[in-house]
Amino acid sequence: MAQVILIESNKTMNDLLSVNLTSFLGVDLIHRNNAQETISLLAILPGIDLIVTISQVDDEDTAEEINKYLLDHNLDINMIVIGKSLIQKNKNAIILENILDWEKVIQLSARVLGINEKSLAKKIIPDYVSVPVSYFLNLESVNCDVFIRIKKSPTEYQYVKRIHSGDSFSKDSIERYTLQGLDYFFIPKENHRNFAIFLSNKLVEKMESSELSESKKNQLMGESYEIATKEIIKLGFNSEIIQLTDAIINNMVKNFEKSPEMSSLLHKVINSKTGVLYQRCHMTSIVACEMIKNLKLKDQFSYEKVAFAAFFHDIKLAEHEEYSKINSFEELERAELNESDWELVFNHAHDAADLVNNHPEAPLGADEIIRHHHGGFNGKGFSNVIEKLPDISKIFIIAHNFVLELMKFKEKGAEPRPITDELYKRYPTPDAAIMIKALEKTLKKKK
Repeated sequence: MAQVILIESNKTMNDLLSVNLTSFLGVDLIHRNNAQETISLLAILPGIDLIVTISQVDDEDTAEEINKYLLDHNLDINMIVIGKSLIQKNKNAIILENILDWEKVIQLSARVLGINEKSLAKKIIPDYVSVPVSYFLNLESVNCDVFIRIKKSPTEYQYVKRIHSGDSFSKDSIERYTLQGLDYFFIPKENHRNFAIFLSNKLVEKMESSELSESKKNQLMGESYEIATKEIIKLGFNSEIIQLTDAIINNMVKNFEKSPEMSSLLHKVINSKTGVLYQRCHMTSIVACEMIKNLKLKDQFSYEKVAFAAFFHDIKLAEHEEYSKINSFEELERAELNESDWELVFNHAHDAADLVNNHPEAPLGADEIIRHHHGGFNGKGFSNVIEKLPDISKIFIIAHNFVLELMKFKEKGAEPRPITDELYKRYPTPDAAIMIKALEKTLKKKK
């Protein structure tokens, strides 16, 4: 059995790689946190077959340090580096710049370890797919058998059925698995597509139910948002995910259209038991729609367009929620991120806009709004010079900044100072002033 060291600080990527390296390739997987831990292990286990590592862990040039050790000690060990790296030339090192392409990592690992399709077919490893336990929180039954995985020995896993197809279960019973530390259920691979369709249909059906209270619907939308963003990052767009994202976006627009005032709607979202990224996307949509209404700029698709942009604008930061608070180049520099994370933040608007270009039903111009949401024309970096951008992009930028500031006050528990004063300072042009006044018009109504 091949021995593989894995160093990956992103929890979702770590889980995906761990499950697939062990289940699909059948390796003996050893987790390490950094270069020093890996080098200490190599000193006593120089026969490791493969090292899979991210390029940097915090300030440590992880891949570079491990590579130097391998070369200095003439160790013939293959290494796959995830993320951009300037490691010294090594015939055994493969660099994969896309930090989220876990499937490519598995493919490269199989090739390096000499595992081909024929040998895989001979393995007595059940063909299961991991599904986060949280996906089951809004289901009362399921259309396939559901298993947990138990490690029997260093080389064997046992899959134990916990939910039978068609069985009923409660949210409390699923939460108990989470409290016990279980992150993933497993379902047979051949049932995965049907399960995804079933899950999407059930979530959409619940969202459209008139029996669901407003607070419960908002929580469902937040949980559905997390499922959708995770699946898009992992698998891209398919019909089930498009159906789910459409339902969330449509409900955000409906919530705005039927709400008598913006302030009460913002209050409900910011105080809901939902994730920060969902709250920010929903509130940005609300504020942008309110500004469009006050400026009398609404056309047939403008609300849908800004809601769509709000849903996707920070999707590239979904695995790094804390980075989504960075709103200027100065804040990016102060964050002292490693090189790959710095580039992730710097390019996230550009990369998110490119991603939605693969969405077959994206509203015309939504990619532009996403690309511009930090002020940069090309979606890279941050800029307060926005006068040459389209009006709808400027509206979105001002709404986005307003919501960021509002959420900062909520986190700190402080009384908010007039946010619009800060917006006037940040965007001191006449056209921006008109848009900020449109926002103030609603804020003054509250008073």
